[in-house]
Amino acid sequence: MSNQTIYQNDTIVAISTPLGPAGLGIVRLSGPDSLKIAEKIFVPKNKSKKISEFKTFTTHLGYIVEDNNIIDEVLITIMLAPKSYTCEDVVEFSCHGGPIILRKVLQLCIKNGARLAEPGEFTKRAFLNGRIDLSQAESVCDLINSTSELQAKLFTNSLLGYTKKNIEDIINKLKEIIAEIEVTIEYPQEDDTNLINFEEIQNKIKSLANEIHLAIENTEKLTPILNGINVAIVGKVNVGKSSLLNILLNNPRAIVSEIPGTTRDTISETINLKGLPIRIVDTAGIREHSQDPIEKIGIERTKKVVEDADIILLLFDASQNICSDDIKVVDIILNSYNKNKVLIPIINKIDLPSKIFDNNELWNLIVKIQNKIKILPMLNEDNWKDKILKISCMSKQGFNQLEQLILETQEISLQNTQDTTPNIFVTNLRQKSLLQEAYAQLLQALTINIEDSCELVCEHLKNAVKELAKITGEEITEDILNNIFSRFCVGK
Repeated sequence: MSNQTIYQNDTIVAISTPLGPAGLGIVRLSGPDSLKIAEKIFVPKNKSKKISEFKTFTTHLGYIVEDNNIIDEVLITIMLAPKSYTCEDVVEFSCHGGPIILRKVLQLCIKNGARLAEPGEFTKRAFLNGRIDLSQAESVCDLINSTSELQAKLFTNSLLGYTKKNIEDIINKLKEIIAEIEVTIEYPQEDDTNLINFEEIQNKIKSLANEIHLAIENTEKLTPILNGINVAIVGKVNVGKSSLLNILLNNPRAIVSEIPGTTRDTISETINLKGLPIRIVDTAGIREHSQDPIEKIGIERTKKVVEDADIILLLFDASQNICSDDIKVVDIILNSYNKNKVLIPIINKIDLPSKIFDNNELWNLIVKIQNKIKILPMLNEDNWKDKILKISCMSKQGFNQLEQLILETQEISLQNTQDTTPNIFVTNLRQKSLLQEAYAQLLQALTINIEDSCELVCEHLKNAVKELAKITGEEITEDILNNIFSRFCVGK
């Protein structure tokens, strides 16, 4: 990849804080003309010094001016190349946080020679200039968007270079093995080649394959924390789904009414439960014979939510017997079968006189579900009436137990973050797929008799190195790089 094709050595500018009334807002410049542009629009309060005379990592009070008119009183921070975030000259204006002020400062910078930065371009320049590798750059975006402390901890580990170090260690060990094998290929008649222990080389390859496999396993265990958990609230109409959503959010997000079918569309919000980011989706109620075209669309969307869910909260009404609508809901769930799904059956409205235990119809539905999907808590014919989760959205009874059951589904993920020394893992699907490609190459190498086919083994090892190098960005295409940084906000 040629950096020249994707990187112009010009000066960029962006507002680096969210637009909206605030105490402070930052406008950031980066590039060779940063100081020159700043000098045109900034007047130090101490007029005895020019910006070009300011030392790096210093902050100064002054004014943003246009045609001798003061626009704002600001602090200017100078960070000179190469010791800055982008490895270029960087100037940051800390302004009052009103959108009008920030846009005016931005316009003045552009008027005097800067170009509006693209999404993530400051971090892209930090990567292209060698300050960080690609895994660290991706972690910057992930850290900004993290919604829980556990997420932030994992992304910070990657930002600090743990992913880079672990991947580079594996790459260097592979390169050493490749060098050993290439001696045999290039100098087959030399006496020194008799000293090469092919069994030892194969054991080294096997050890590195195991190391990569461990990284893949750790990443899969941490996926709920890294990506969040999708929780679907499902049930027939008027069973209390919207009330459940509102209590979990501690916010009246969904309209609650005694009129059946109030929720026609899906409603989603994210909560933080003991460090786990959980996206909860309230779905449209299911009626077996609905003729309402809008309600039918809502039901189709419910099916899609159920397919994507990691956890299904299946609600039943304690005050009613099981009916055909309940059976329809269960059929929709079973049609979206996924071995990784977990289902929590919940009996709501226990503050009302109970009818649901009058016969075994509910147990028959639970048995039907348990044959395909894991249920929590574990239920059997003798204990299910006592152990099944019972709640009341009126009195909020049973909600502590519900939260504990949700956490129980992610126990492995939570345990994996308790160790202060991070295991080897990666933080996104792109990186994980590259690990899987590298692992596949090493497995191919292990199936070959190394003494008979040194060249072929070497080729697989080199392919593994290429895949791993894409994680750190040593082997990357322009299209992939642009796609990665397009996820960033402007100004970072």
